Amino acid sequence: MFFNCNIDRKPTFVLPQFGKGNVRVTNRYVETDGKPCIPVMGELHISRVPVERWKETLIKMKEGGVDVVASYIFWIHHEEEKGVFDFSGNKDIRAFVNLCHEVGLHFCLRLGPYVNAECRNGGHPDWVMQECKDSLRSVKEPYWRYALRYIHELAEQIRDLEFWGIQIENEMVYSAEYLSALQKAVLAEGFSAPLYTATAWGRAPLPETVLPMYGGYPDAPWEGHVRPLAPNPNLFFARQREDGLIGKDLIGEYGISEDKYKDRFPFMTCESGGGNQITYRRRPLFVSEDIEDLAIVKLGNGANLIGYYMFAGGLQPIGKFSTLQCGGCPVISYDFEAPIGDMGQLRRSWFRLRRIHDFLHDFGEIMAPMDPVLPDIMPKDLNDETTLRCALRSDGKSGFLFVSNRVRLKKLPAHPAQKFDIDFEDRKLSFEIDIPEDVTFFIPVGITLAGLDFKYVTAQPVYLGENKVSFMKIRGMKPVAVLSDGRSFDLEEGCMDINGTTVELLGAVDYAPTEGIRLNVEKVENTLSHELLFGHYENLPDISNEYSVSWDDEVKYLVISAKGNIAGFYVDGKLISDQFLNGDKWVIDVRNIDAKQGIIKVQPFREEDRGTVYLEVPFEVGSIVPEIFAVTENTVVI
Repeated sequence: MFFNCNIDRKPTFVLPQFGKGNVRVTNRYVETDGKPCIPVMGELHISRVPVERWKETLIKMKEGGVDVVASYIFWIHHEEEKGVFDFSGNKDIRAFVNLCHEVGLHFCLRLGPYVNAECRNGGHPDWVMQECKDSLRSVKEPYWRYALRYIHELAEQIRDLEFWGIQIENEMVYSAEYLSALQKAVLAEGFSAPLYTATAWGRAPLPETVLPMYGGYPDAPWEGHVRPLAPNPNLFFARQREDGLIGKDLIGEYGISEDKYKDRFPFMTCESGGGNQITYRRRPLFVSEDIEDLAIVKLGNGANLIGYYMFAGGLQPIGKFSTLQCGGCPVISYDFEAPIGDMGQLRRSWFRLRRIHDFLHDFGEIMAPMDPVLPDIMPKDLNDETTLRCALRSDGKSGFLFVSNRVRLKKLPAHPAQKFDIDFEDRKLSFEIDIPEDVTFFIPVGITLAGLDFKYVTAQPVYLGENKVSFMKIRGMKPVAVLSDGRSFDLEEGCMDINGTTVELLGAVDYAPTEGIRLNVEKVENTLSHELLFGHYENLPDISNEYSVSWDDEVKYLVISAKGNIAGFYVDGKLISDQFLNGDKWVIDVRNIDAKQGIIKVQPFREEDRGTVYLEVPFEVGSIVPEIFAVTENTVVI
């Protein structure tokens, strides 16, 4: 693979319409305190997380390497009844933003009025949908009057607070004028932030006063069919910033196109999948590497802000008049297979992504000004599984090599003795390394770190100090540090001294699922209605089975392994959580449940359901008794 780093680099200039305080925005990256950086943003929805779990979830986000918490504000949750606004409990936006600052996190407000987010009506109250059929998402009356009132009521709660960013609308692809009018309304209400953003996918026309934000997911559960998906363009290094897939369920087919905002605005994402929402028809089951792959490829493509959607899942509140989650989704669960699940459980992706975020914090100043450079040999199309997928980020003198040799549910072949030739501005660099199968990673090349001139290192960088640099093992690769003078050092776990610099090799990510105590599960007579649980699938005949489980005062979580189609967990007849079963562990937080007893209602698969649902675990017909484990620890890892 040959990389030519003698490219025509576009000048860096400050975007005067953005920035505030110690934050400044250039056409290539964000600066904090005068230094380039690559922030990490994670989505959590205020009204989808119980208020008693806010602080611990924010702490988990910060400990996971998140710098900025982003949240949609759901109009329907605050004005479900016309003219009656509710900002109490887990709708208290002011309390949440202040809590973010207390924990040491910035906040990005995604205020709508339309948000999508798998919420009923895209977040519009039912009464808005009824009254504004011909004026939705426009400056036409009566919609515009109601939208301005919503923004004003929101401003009354939080206009004097600090925001790191404010997103205007969501997935608006046909009217820059409408976005501009909304932004002016937000500014008129006294909101202020360094960054004003809007989603750019779908070839969206945007005003120059908002930053284009991008996204991409490891799967596409919004697809209506139940077949395996075509190759995912998000896992290819490319010049485009959008994948041609995100949002297609709403805005239709639009294909991959050259980015019209390149060189004018930095490449930033607000919706890099921290997972995917499960839908009734499509139920992918992710492993951590699926999420890592996406983040690493986006960084290799030049992303200078990684925003995860979702980083912390949640539970959709049940409204006064209706359930408020959209069709195709569970009634309550918005788990999203996120690093932090809907009940606060930690997945392996939380532990693995943290290492990437540590890298961005320590190396962001170095990498943010680096441009993406593609090799001379690229995959000929999305079906090419033999050509190595790689990219370089370089400032012309040094760089980081990104490799993605992995695809969900497949194994790409190894590339032994893969040769790389890099033409930097002042020298040429050549080396060979063995690329294992089924692995995605990045390594430093031709770069000086902590006083050492590295030719390359076959380990992934994590931490950087004045006289110390730390790496982590890449699965299947022998960790070796090669200096520019030709000397080679085999790295072993721990620290070693090289020319007065401490070089550390970290061990495997510390991840161990929480062990629980198995509880007795008793099949009981059915007493619960299936109406709410089946949600939008009321035509399904109720052949469910109900199982009773009890726990004592020391138990904090239940971890459930259930097989079947749909399942719900009830306490005192009330639905607490539900799942479209896909093979994942199901967690119930029982810390604030006084009853110490619950019912699990499981709708099994029938033979006639075969072929109507996409699963990545075996399709099993008939009733299967769930397994339930009690956890007494404060945090549960699945």
